[in-house]
Parts: sequence; structure tokens; C-alpha cells
Amino acid sequence: MHTAQWVLAPRTTWQARRLAADFGEGMDARTAWVMARLARHPDERDYAMAHLDDERRIAD
Repeated sequence: MHTAQWVLAPRTTWQARRLAADFGEGMDARTAWVMARLARHPDERDYAMAHLDDERRIAD
């Protein structure tokens, strides 16, 4: 996790770490963070999906 996420959204980051740990090896930190964020802030869906899409483009 990035330091900025800890500072700006500590509750979301904590929930993301728990989610990733519960899920196991198959979930990366960024996906867990987006899922935790959307659970509490569903209105940020468009931003979150764009964030994940940018990550996929970089990997390709």
C-alpha cells in the first residue's frame, strides 16, 4: 500500500488489508483497496474502475 492511502484513507486501507488476507494469494493490494473503498463509497465507482483500467493498460 502507498503511504498516501494510509494517510488519506486509513480505514479503507485497513479494510483492504483484511480483505486481501482473507481472500488469500489471488488478490492484489490495489484490487482489495478498490473493493474496500467501494463498499463504503459506492458513488466513487467510476473513479475506481478507471483506476483499475489504468493499471491494466500499464501491465499490457
